[in-house]
Amino acid sequence: MLKKNFRTILIAIILTSLFTVSAITHALANGITWTSRTSAADNQWRSVTYGNGIFVAVSSNGTSNRVMTSPDGINWTIRASAVDNSWYSVTYGNNLFVAVSISGTNNRVMTSPDGIAWTSRTSAADNQWYSVTYGNGVFVAVS
Repeated sequence: MLKKNFRTILIAIILTSLFTVSAITHALANGITWTSRTSAADNQWRSVTYGNGIFVAVSSNGTSNRVMTSPDGINWTIRASAVDNSWYSVTYGNNLFVAVSISGTNNRVMTSPDGIAWTSRTSAADNQWYSVTYGNGVFVAVS
C-alpha cells in the first residue's frame, strides 16, 4: 500500500512540475514514454484532471485564459475561468469539476459541469488553497 501511495504522489509531483516549469504538456501513454505537446497558452499550468470525457488544466497566471481543455490530451483549447485568480488545483467528482485558488476574495473556488463554463463560488475562507480532491462523496481542499 505504501509503495502504491508513493507512486501516486510521485506521479502527481512529476505532473505538477511539468505543468509548472513550461507551457508544454506531456502525454503519457504507458507510464514510461512521454511525448511533448503544445499547450493552448504560455501560462504556468498547475494542475490537470480528467472527467466526463475531457482533460481540464488550470493555471495560476494569464488573462481570461486560465483554463484549458482537451478531449485527447494532445489538442488543447483555452477556456475562461470564472475569475482571474491563481488557480492551483482542479479535480473531478460527482459530475462536477472543482478548482481552487491561492488568491481572490470570497471566490477561491470555481465549479463547472463540463470543464468549459465556470462559476465562481464562495470559498470557506480566503486561505491559499493549494490542492483539491474528491473521494467518498466529498470534495476536500487543503491550504
